Amino acid sequence: MSDSCVKYVQDELIRYKDSLQCIQDDIRSSEIELKTIEKNLNKLIKEKDWTEDILHSTSISSEESDVRILTLKNNKSDLSHKLVLLNKERDELTNKIESLKDILNSDSNVSCETLEQPVNIINYIESERQRISRDIHDTVVQNLTALIHKQEFINQIIDKDINRCKLEISNSISLIKNSVNELRNIIFELRPMSLDDLGFKTAIINLIQRIDKETENVIYNTSVICDDNLNIDSAISISVMRIINELNSNAIKHSGCSHINICIEVNSSRIILKFSDDGSGFNYDECIQDRDNHTGFGIIMLRERVSLLKGNIHYVNDKGSHFTIEIPIS
Repeated sequence: MSDSCVKYVQDELIRYKDSLQCIQDDIRSSEIELKTIEKNLNKLIKEKDWTEDILHSTSISSEESDVRILTLKNNKSDLSHKLVLLNKERDELTNKIESLKDILNSDSNVSCETLEQPVNIINYIESERQRISRDIHDTVVQNLTALIHKQEFINQIIDKDINRCKLEISNSISLIKNSVNELRNIIFELRPMSLDDLGFKTAIINLIQRIDKETENVIYNTSVICDDNLNIDSAISISVMRIINELNSNAIKHSGCSHINICIEVNSSRIILKFSDDGSGFNYDECIQDRDNHTGFGIIMLRERVSLLKGNIHYVNDKGSHFTIEIPIS
């Protein structure tokens, strides 16, 4: 193994260990904070029960206690969820560190190219996990947290304002529907069910239609030429869908394009994907060669994914980006 390769892995290992230490510190502080909240919550509940037993009535101070108890419960719920995410992130980082250690301890004759591939795959898996975690937290978890608060509020006013209760219940139903839709989108990205139910061609068409529907100010021209009865390995099919998503995401985020063309031709031996836009384009070779350029990470992982499928990529920057990707299927 070359010195540069060893240095590359060692730097990654140090970075992951530093991140792991920060997460462990955050876990410890969060656990302490959670214990403090639980202690205060239990104390407040006991004091409230004792007061009610003595006075046999609900006073202003009792209502204030209810508000404080509800606030502490919400804080406890949020903190507990944060700890779950932190522990998952800690476990994932631990696994990555062990993988890098295995690479360093492997055969000293491993080439740099062989070494970089598993490291990049690890990075890609981690970035995907973080993205999925972020998507769930920013949408579904937030909706469910709001739903809990609404149910607690409804429970407090149900005997006082029935019309307001009906309104809050209606809003709760909307939140549930939104959460279901968000989860369906996340599940689709993990494993497109249309691929299992309808086959490769229909799944690709549905994917492009969904992208077109969700993207504003961009016109899509698409063509999918494929035998409906052609059996394509699911791993290849999913990878093609991931590639389309990555190319489209890059074009929308960075190119400033107004038109995107997607053409897929499939025969018995290979898949040919042609993807082009009329945006600003970019220097493909520079993105691949510059490992420190984080903006090119998606392109690097695109190349890795195609390489794992034993395919090849041809790129031209001519009044926009033009990709031709060929992937063997037999």
